[in-house]
Amino acid sequence: MILAIHRIALSALCLAFAVFPAQAQRMMNDEQILVQAKRVARGELVEVYRHGIDVEGAKFLRFAEEGYRGIEKVTGLKLDTATLGPRIQIVVSASAAVSHVWRGDDHPKDPRGVVFLSAMAYRGAMKRNNATYLHEMTHLFTWRFRSHTLREGLADWVALAVLPGTGVGPNPNGYDPKTAVPPLIADYLGTTKTPPDWLLLDADRRTAYYFASYRFVKRLIELKDVATFMHLYNSHSPEADIVTLYGMTREAAARAAGS
Repeated sequence: MILAIHRIALSALCLAFAVFPAQAQRMMNDEQILVQAKRVARGELVEVYRHGIDVEGAKFLRFAEEGYRGIEKVTGLKLDTATLGPRIQIVVSASAAVSHVWRGDDHPKDPRGVVFLSAMAYRGAMKRNNATYLHEMTHLFTWRFRSHTLREGLADWVALAVLPGTGVGPNPNGYDPKTAVPPLIADYLGTTKTPPDWLLLDADRRTAYYFASYRFVKRLIELKDVATFMHLYNSHSPEADIVTLYGMTREAAARAAGS
């Protein structure tokens, strides 16, 4: 566990220096932020905390709870409260260089209903032009995952279904539908491959990776429906099951999403 925590912290630090070098100097780990955070609002579904930043608790709580219900409506899913707790905790932190759920990609090893939201993502949420908070909340609804690209693509798709026309994560200016998916990234779509090392070090390729993941998931949902996609999402062997569920290979689906 200690090794995993150190790896998460190192990964986040690498990304922070690559994308947000000034913020990286203020970065703290999840435990430190959560201990120091102060609750500013509590609703039926969500609690809002602040850490090193002023937060309009009541207003953001309203946006977050509307988003929670939107996620339920779009996906048909319910939060696993038995595992994650009765409410989602959203911690808006000046020390969160990158928005993420508790433990980041290692969240399934230690599931907890906590989102850490960066100051930039919070400000965008308050202006209604950034849906990163919805992306991270969706990760909690779908906290078990095998394919990293299906996980990230689904979170973006849900966020944009709930709050259309906004920016998300490493694509704060939204998506250009004319952008092609690079072959290097297409090789990861719908697979159980470990995310590439460059995802934490190359901001441009990170942007493209998330864009491609979103396009891939969007295409599959358009071909069938959310329920069919969730069968693929929950599959232990998505590369094989995509043939059964969609009648095409993973490679063909990736080409269709990139065109």
